[in-house]
Formats: sequence, C-alpha cells, structure tokens
Amino acid sequence: MLALLVQLEAACAAADQLAEAVEEAFPQHPDVEIPLSFPELGIQLAARIIVEVVGDHHTRFADSRGMRAYVGSSLITRGSAKKSAITRR
Repeated sequence: MLALLVQLEAACAAADQLAEAVEEAFPQHPDVEIPLSFPELGIQLAARIIVEVVGDHHTRFADSRGMRAYVGSSLITRGSAKKSAITRR
C-alpha cells in the first residue's frame, strides 16, 4: 500500500509540474486569443482545446466564431414569427 501511495504522490507532482509548464508556455501560442475569448474558459482548458481541435493547423479557424461552431459552444438562435429563443448546445 505504501508503494502505491508513493506512486500516486509522484503522479500528482508530475501533473502539477505539467500544469505549471502549460501556464508559462501557452500565452506564447499564436492562437491564444481565440479559445480564451470563450466565456469562463481558463488557460488549462484553452490549451487542451488548441491541442485537440486545432492541432498543427493554426490557420484552420480565422476567428473565435468558427472555432466555437466547430467545438459546439456557440449559441443557437431559433425563432418563428411569434417568438425566438437563444440556447446553448
């Protein structure tokens, strides 16, 4: 049990070091403004979106609207002649 606890502590320390490295390096990315313009999105999650969605093709999205639509976080406006509703996906 003690050996497992030592391994868990090592994994937690490595995760903390990775989080610190992301905090330092991510603001230098050329597309940092796009995911950080999403509401309530921090640096860690913004970095993950850049890695998973954009990858090496940083010219894939011209602005935040395109990335929001691709990720599925853009607002949806539905309307008829009598009423309209703005919702999230």
